Order: sequence, then structure tokens, then C-alpha cells
Amino acid sequence: LNVAKLGWRDEDRDLFFSSKGHDVPALYAVLHAVGILDEPAFLNLRRAAGGCGHPTVGTPGIEANTGSLGMGIAKAKGMALAKRKRNLAGDVFVLTGDGELQEGQNYESLQHAVSRGIGEFTIIVDHNKVQSDKLVEQISSHGDLEARFKAFGWEVRRIDGHDFAQIAEALDDPEPFTVVLADTIKGKGVSFMEHPNAFAADGGTYRWHSGAPDDDAYERAMQELSARVADLAGGLGIQPPRLRTADRIVNPAPKGERIAEGYGKALLELIPTHPELMVLDADLAADCCVREIEEQYPDRFLEHGIAEQDMVSTAGGLARQGYLPVLNSFATFLAARANEQIYNNACEQTRILYACHYAGLLPAAPGESHQSVRDISLFRATPNFTIVHPCTTGECYEATRWAVEQAQTNVMFRFLIGKPPEQLELPDDYRWHPGRGVALSEGSDVAIFAYGPVMLPEALKAAEELAQGGVAAKVINMPWLNLVDIDWLTAELAGIRAVYVVEDHSSRGGLGEYLLASLAEHDALVGRRFKIFGVDGIPAWGTPDEALRAHGLDGASLAKSIRHDRKPANSTTTPE
Repeated sequence: LNVAKLGWRDEDRDLFFSSKGHDVPALYAVLHAVGILDEPAFLNLRRAAGGCGHPTVGTPGIEANTGSLGMGIAKAKGMALAKRKRNLAGDVFVLTGDGELQEGQNYESLQHAVSRGIGEFTIIVDHNKVQSDKLVEQISSHGDLEARFKAFGWEVRRIDGHDFAQIAEALDDPEPFTVVLADTIKGKGVSFMEHPNAFAADGGTYRWHSGAPDDDAYERAMQELSARVADLAGGLGIQPPRLRTADRIVNPAPKGERIAEGYGKALLELIPTHPELMVLDADLAADCCVREIEEQYPDRFLEHGIAEQDMVSTAGGLARQGYLPVLNSFATFLAARANEQIYNNACEQTRILYACHYAGLLPAAPGESHQSVRDISLFRATPNFTIVHPCTTGECYEATRWAVEQAQTNVMFRFLIGKPPEQLELPDDYRWHPGRGVALSEGSDVAIFAYGPVMLPEALKAAEELAQGGVAAKVINMPWLNLVDIDWLTAELAGIRAVYVVEDHSSRGGLGEYLLASLAEHDALVGRRFKIFGVDGIPAWGTPDEALRAHGLDGASLAKSIRHDRKPANSTTTPE
């Protein structure tokens, strides 16, 4: 690549980007080594001051936003066509994962490129044969991947992906319509992370795909890597590089419970007595708390790999034949990528449950490709849906049982992935009831509606700060995002003249607009102030605190905004 020579802003530069996305720390290391990415940005990975957890073009040296899988070949095709039309020099290279090749858009791109004669780009496949935590062939096998590319009209060059000489030769002036199939080992260089060893140690699953190693694993890995670097340096007759220790950045540990465990527990209990249940997954069984179902009830579990559209339409077929499919993936991929298929299913008037994990702003470190802040609006506009967002494991459990045994509509669940920053407690006498939430604090001046385990704690913090200024805020957990018992709602708002809604979503299309319309429809807005606080613009990445502050959704910012909003227009008091 000529980027180090020409600079990454030169229009004749070679273009390289990774469609995989989650390998971006390695790309940051290279960009830092050649002087494109400065040290603070490199060291502050997944924090607001550093590089995003998936590539984003706001970072120097990054050519394309990626992380939502399957888009890279098409983007490379577009870049190659633009270079041709503008008569620019420089090659285009895109790196994909082999698991990513389950996504159907790749094959649309391969086919179209040959059909239209756009071949001035090179596809590199990281062929490590492992997905997030299992072998590709166990999830959704490609068969003979080399033959598959050739069938679409591409030439395939197979190399050892760990041999730098072979890599350099393959990428030096490549022919059009070339795929470099690079055979690799996932975790190469650290013995216990290399996937054959890791599979053996962990009973057939791979544990190192995401997340940082603990201190012990880190030290063991560094010892192995340091020894290998020293051996290489010795063979070249040079001194090994000296390691410099950077200041350690420690993020606060989450205090809350893993909400979706209540969902997984409920499904495990329900499957034996509900023969109509079928659980479908998109390469995220462990993250979505359905791995136990896969292991205990393999005949009631169907793995699709990285192919949400196929999963949704398969569920549509199952539903037409009397099954109740329960679908699992990350919200941003399931809700948006497969939205037309979801709409098609809804129009068939069957019943399907859609579990949209990783919904909302947090975790923010992976960046906008994984932050789902449009999903409520997409499902709200789809017929025959009820949307719920539980805030505790117990509420999640009750919501799941209700969805299977009582709901008459399709149900969309919104679940936080992992553990929230804080732990919530609901009142002992609270019961899951369609269209009703529950007050978590008492107040007669303002009402703050929120939902889920991220925004409710911030709303409660805001209420505490407002109380110090003499404002009594009633915080209401409202897990029903498009269903409300209007009698319950108006009773909760009796005597309250200011209503605020805190969204773990865009301020457009979420709970706030739904409640606003409901109150207006029943003439219950007269004399009331109504305002929505949500995730506006591109979602911020970083730690939970950084992301919440960036959107004014942390407790202190919410309290400040509410105090300012309540001041009379002619007030002479200086706003905070």
C-alpha cells in the first residue's frame, strides 16, 4: 500500500478498509505506527478521546464506517468505480471475515461487480473458519469457499495469511476480480487464544472473540508475544524493541444484573409445555442468553449465522404453519436490516416474537454500527406489534411469559446487552400489566417517564437533584413503548403540570411521541408542559458516562435541563 508514502489524504492513495469492523484495534496499531493516528487516540480505545470500537470515518486513516457486517464488498466496488470515473490512481482493498460471508449482500455485490465490469478492487478474506464463538461450518457452512467465489466469476488466490511474503506478493499489483483467500488461525500468536487450543480448553466454544482479557491472561499473552518478538529480532540481528507501559485506564465495573437472563430462564421453562415454540438465532446465542436452549433443546433451536433477513423470513414460514418463532439478534441488525421481512410477516397476520438485544445507547464503546436508536420507530410503524423494554431480570422474565402465553400480537422485546451500570429495584407489589408502568419515586411537580435499566437510574438521579432545589419529581417506569392504559396514565399524572420522557432511543418515534399522541387524543394535554429527551444525532461512543453526558441523558444533565425548561419565559434568573 502507498498510504505511508503519499499520505492518507492524497486522492491517489491506495484505499484499504476492513468490512469486519471489530478488528479495528489492529488497524489502529498500524495507523499509529505510520504516524497517522496519534498516541492519545490509539491508547484511548473505545473512549470518547480515542478510537471507536468499530471503524468510523471521524478517525484519521479510516476509509469507511463498518461493523455492521456484509457491506464492505459493495463499498469497495463503489470506491473502485469512483476512482475509475475520476481517473485516479491507487488500488482498493477490502478485508472481510469468512463468517461475514453468510450475509447475502456480499453475493449481490460479487454478482453485480462482474456483471457491470467493476473489478478494480481486491477482496481479502480472513479465512480463520471461526465465527464469534463456534466454527463457521457448525453455524452455516460455506462448503468450498474457493469454488463459490469462482462461480460468481472471480479469480481466487489462496495464501497463508500469516506469511508476510505471501501477503505482499498477493497484494502487489493484483489483477481485477481477485479474491485473496488468506488461511489464518484465530488468535494467532498467543497459544491459548489460538482457536484449536481455545476450543479444546473451553468445550468447543471460542471465548476470546470480544472483550478484554483479564490480568492473568494479559500477562501470559504478553510473555508469549514478547518472547516471539525477541526471537524474530535476534534472527534479524537487531535489538528487540523495548516495551513502554502506558497509564492504565480502568472503567467502572457494571453494578446491575444481566437483564436478558430473565428472558432465557423463562424460555427454558416454557419450551417443554409449549410445543409451538421455536427459538432462532443469528450467531449470537451466548450474547442473547439462548445458548442453554441450543444445548438442552437442539430440536427447538435453529441457528442462522450472520443472516437476519433469512432468519426472519424462515420464521415467517414457521409461523404460517402454526409455530411461534422467537427470534434473536442485536437490535440494530434485526430491527433495521430485516425490517421489510418483518413487515411482510406482520401483514400475514401470524404471531412472532422478536428479541432485539443490544437496544439503545449503551454499551457505547463499539460505536454507532451497534447502537440501536431507531428500532422503536421501525416497529411502531409496523402493524400488530407490542413493544416492551423491561428494566430488571424479574420484569424481563414476566414480560417473556406474558408474550408467549397471553399476548395476542407480535411482540418486540428491547434488551440491554450485558449488565447495566446500576442496579434497579422495583416495588414489591408491582405486577406486569399491559399498558401500565409503576412509579419509582413520588412527586407532584413533574413526571419523568423512562424505561429500561440504563435511563431509569439516570431519571432517578435527576429526581434526587431536582429535590434539592425543591422540585418533587415522580419517576415512572413505563416498559410498554406503544401501549398505554389511559386511565392509569391520567391517574398517575393527576395534579402534575410538566411531563418529561427520557428515551433510550432517538427522540423521534419512541415512547415520548406515543405518550404525547395518547394524551392529546384524550384531551389530557391541556395546561401541561411536555418534552422529550433522547439520543439525537449520531450516537456518541465511549464509556457509559461519556455517552450519556454527550447526549445530555445523565442524571445531572437531565436535572439541569428540566430546571431550565420549567423557568418562566420572562424569568430574569440566569439559566444554568
